[in-house]
Amino acid sequence: MKTDLEIQTKDIAAQNPSRRKFLKESTALMGGLVIGFYLPMKGGRAYAADAPPKLGQSTKQIWPPNAFIRIAQDNNITIVVNKSEMGQGVYTSLPMLIAEELEADWSRISVESAPVAAVYNHTAMPMQLTGGSSSIPSSWEQMRRVGASARVLLIRAAAQQWGVPESECHAGNSQVIHASGKTASYGVLADAANKLPLPDNVALKSPKDFKIIGKPTKRLDTPAKINGSAQFGLDVYLPGVLTVLIARSQVFGG
Repeated sequence: MKTDLEIQTKDIAAQNPSRRKFLKESTALMGGLVIGFYLPMKGGRAYAADAPPKLGQSTKQIWPPNAFIRIAQDNNITIVVNKSEMGQGVYTSLPMLIAEELEADWSRISVESAPVAAVYNHTAMPMQLTGGSSSIPSSWEQMRRVGASARVLLIRAAAQQWGVPESECHAGNSQVIHASGKTASYGVLADAANKLPLPDNVALKSPKDFKIIGKPTKRLDTPAKINGSAQFGLDVYLPGVLTVLIARSQVFGG
C-alpha cells in the first residue's frame, strides 16, 4: 500500500446520491443544520437538511452555514477540512480557499478534521480520500464556492435587516459593510443568515483580487503540534476500551 494514500471511508453509493439518501445520512452523521456540497469534477449539486443540534451544542452559540464552515457569535470561524493532514499543509491551504471567498478575518480562523460523512467525499471519487497530490486540484472550486455561498448569505441577511439593496453591501474582514459605513459582524448576522436558502449561483473572486490565496501564510496546525495539544490517533483513550498488542516472536521466522 502506498504510504501517501489514506482512505478514511468508502461509500460507492455516493457516486449517484439520491436526495433522500443524502439527507438521511447527513442528518444522522452531522447534526445541526447541514448544507452539503457534492461537487463531482463534471458538475455538481447542493442539498440542504435540518437536524437537531449535537448534544450540548446550542444553535444560538454556533452557526454552520454548510458542512465546512461554522461561525460563532464571537466571530470566530471554524473550517472543517475533509483531507488528512500528513505534513502537506492541507489544514492551512484548504481553509485559505474558503476564507478568501468568505472575506474572513484570517486571524480568527481555526481548523478541525471532518467526521465520516458522504458530504466530505473526494470530488472525483466516492470516498473520503487523501492522496495523489489531489487535495488542492480537486477542492479548488468546491472550497471557494463554499466560502462564496456563505458570504452571499451573510450579505443578504445584513441587507434584509437594514432594509437596503444587497448591491449596496459588501463583505470584508468578517463583517458586512453598507455604503453608508454601517457594519455588522458575521457573528451577529449568523442566526439570520442561517435561516436563508442556499444561493443557486455565486460569483467567485478574480485572482487579481486575492488577499489570502497565494500569499505567505503561517500554518494553522503548527502551534498545537509545538505545544503538545494536538490530538492524534495514538492519543485517543476511551473508558473501558482495552489496548491490544500483537505478540511477536523474537526469533526470525518464529
